[in-house]
Amino acid sequence: MKALALTGVGPYAISEIVKNHVKTLSLKNICNLLALESSNVGDFLFITNVSKEDVISGTEGLIVQVKNISINNQNGYSRSCDEIESIVGKVQVELLGYASCSNVVETGLMDPSVVILKAKSVYEL
Repeated sequence: MKALALTGVGPYAISEIVKNHVKTLSLKNICNLLALESSNVGDFLFITNVSKEDVISGTEGLIVQVKNISINNQNGYSRSCDEIESIVGKVQVELLGYASCSNVVETGLMDPSVVILKAKSVYEL
């Protein structure tokens, strides 16, 4: 199965998806935002806590289905950043199962990650 990947997702968010089967993620990473921009409701995504540059064959994560997507401007000042505006993507996902990456198709610096997945059965866990 070919899917866009959301990479570098925090372990707490991943455990919440596993526990509750549905979660809305707030994302700011540009590659994850580009993946959301390329996704539609009903699409499948691969979610992993591994950073984009470290995703390789064998990387494990979750297969989820997109239930809702929104991308919005957010205003706010922080002393650690010279900008007052940022973009935040929110995506509601539903857990479908577990998967491992069998091949990484695209990993350009400013491109969303595209991976080929192998679904894992509960017996492989």
